[in-house]
Amino acid sequence: MTYPQPNKHPFADFNAPIPSRLTLKNGIPVVGLHNPNLELIRLDIRLLAGSYFQQKPSLSAAAMKLITEGTSLLSAEEIAEHLDYFGSYFEVLPDRDFSTFTVYFPKSAASEILHIIKQLFEDAVFPHEKIAIYKNNSKKNLAINLEKTSYLSFTQFIANVFGEKHPYGFSLHFADIDVLTREDIVQFYQTHFHAGNIRVFAAGNLDHSFQMLLNDTIGQLSGKEANKSVFIPPQPQTSRIHIERENALQSSICIGRKLFARTHNDWAKMTVLNTVLGAYFGSRLMTNIREEKGLAYGIHSRTTSFLQDGMFLISADVNKHQVQQATDEIYKELRRLMQEEITPQEFALVKNYLYGSFLRNFDGIFSQIDRIIISDDYHFEDTYWEDCLKLFKSADSSTLHALAHTYFQPDDMVEVVVG
Repeated sequence: MTYPQPNKHPFADFNAPIPSRLTLKNGIPVVGLHNPNLELIRLDIRLLAGSYFQQKPSLSAAAMKLITEGTSLLSAEEIAEHLDYFGSYFEVLPDRDFSTFTVYFPKSAASEILHIIKQLFEDAVFPHEKIAIYKNNSKKNLAINLEKTSYLSFTQFIANVFGEKHPYGFSLHFADIDVLTREDIVQFYQTHFHAGNIRVFAAGNLDHSFQMLLNDTIGQLSGKEANKSVFIPPQPQTSRIHIERENALQSSICIGRKLFARTHNDWAKMTVLNTVLGAYFGSRLMTNIREEKGLAYGIHSRTTSFLQDGMFLISADVNKHQVQQATDEIYKELRRLMQEEITPQEFALVKNYLYGSFLRNFDGIFSQIDRIIISDDYHFEDTYWEDCLKLFKSADSSTLHALAHTYFQPDDMVEVVVG
């Protein structure tokens, strides 16, 4: 019995939400999405104070993760009780370029929550006992990670791509945690956690009263000269490395190369090409290595952008006795994209997937603010995402074929296998 195929429809027009913008008294820019019917507010405080700017490893992460462990007016326990009492939830994300403090709270509790946040960013005290607990937990987490072949292969991969001393290539060692001092953390906090390094993103009911509250709290933080993200040349190392782990049941593979940041003209087209290769379940890598050969449960490729640079990475976990077969098939798929143009049928499938994923990334106000944060990081216009979608739609087989010749040469790839 045959079933009728669903009707095909052309891609609908897409209009990205246009955020509101205001500047607080101290110069902090606020980018917001207003919904008067939403009584839950999400607030992101995004600092240009990631690990790119630290003088010692782990400083950025320690300062961000310990910021809620007490101020001169509130203990860590009191901060936690206040946030819990008002039904709020927070998370911190220290990363390479940025560190982000995100908090969700009812609009009715805005005054209380914003006053606490103001304290955290101007008066965190970093108690010795909390730092000791943080260091101990960090070493436990690192010990667990060092048992994972996937962690080891990735950290070795980025060290090979950028250089192990480069801000994008370094990874944490036990000695880095041991030498971390309260003085180091306080100095990093005082140097980088200030109005000049902060942008605020908000989503929810951002009425006039909320804007006034922002000015009376976050708008009172003192400022200094903003950090400047200066390009540091990578120092790539060995392009092929295999680390044996006798007790490992599987091997973790990382194959890729240094690429470029999102500001590069080829970024959007590379997104399409990467989707064909390994960014969705029907991709070529998944079809070949998982579905046809059964070499891995999952295999994925991705492009990653930092402010100053970027990378392309294929990653998979395979049976340690099938590593050579798996890597051979990966390079085979790279060469196929260089040798053969993509068929119209496959191209249509990929474009449909990209369009659906694109719309899903704008489903709801909190997803939308995530997209706006990305575009604002690179100082793009508000039409950036609409322009990306147009490039996705207009991409053609010959363009991707040429792109594969430029960026998928096997000899340019860094290969790391651990297991």
